[in-house]
Amino acid sequence: MKKKPGPRIVGVIPARYHSSRFPGKVLIPVDGLPMVAQVYARAARATVLDTVTVATDSQRVARAMDILGIPLVMTSSNCRTGTDRVAEVARDGEGDIYVNIQGDEPFIEEEIIEQAVQPFLDDSRLKMGTVATTSLNGEQWADVNVVKVRVTEDGFADDFFRSSSGPYPPPNTYKHIGLYVYERKFLLDFSRMKRTSEEKERHLEQMRALDHGIPVKVVITLHDHFSINSPEDLARAREVSGVA
Repeated sequence: MKKKPGPRIVGVIPARYHSSRFPGKVLIPVDGLPMVAQVYARAARATVLDTVTVATDSQRVARAMDILGIPLVMTSSNCRTGTDRVAEVARDGEGDIYVNIQGDEPFIEEEIIEQAVQPFLDDSRLKMGTVATTSLNGEQWADVNVVKVRVTEDGFADDFFRSSSGPYPPPNTYKHIGLYVYERKFLLDFSRMKRTSEEKERHLEQMRALDHGIPVKVVITLHDHFSINSPEDLARAREVSGVA
């Protein structure tokens, strides 16, 4: 990373050790590094970020990051979501823009981070942004574990959903990548907003923003991503990427 003029942009990687579907996954070795450290190594190459830190409530994660010399912030065990963890970092942080980078995406491309942040550099009025990829195939379209987003003509989220209808995705519908960009004050406000019925029903926290009338900018990328939610996901990702 190198310093640049403009707003201070902080990347935060929430790392929850006690994942319900894959406990300890953030410390599973991927190509010689704990998964979350692999995410850090890739995020640190994004020149748009001034700094990157891991955020966790786990002493195991903290020890592993300390050994590797990776910056870390200890957060509360009461955080319900990764965004809550990022908001805790932001409360005492000096950033103007915060990027929530998922700790279970060890193959993330730094270009995705840079693409997600760019609209905030072009338009200071933006409060929240995210990313979607064009690589949504028929199998993923039918998979409720794959989150989809419908995007308006001017590049904002119209809806996020899991369940789909019809055999193929309609126009302007993409696979959502769970990376978020927040203006600091909005992030703090967002973390205090009441959860909405759509958020609870779909298990998608970004619905809270839409339900409260907050425009969410969506950057469309050609890059795909691997989110690791199970040992099977990790095996498939390793096979596709060719790493151990």
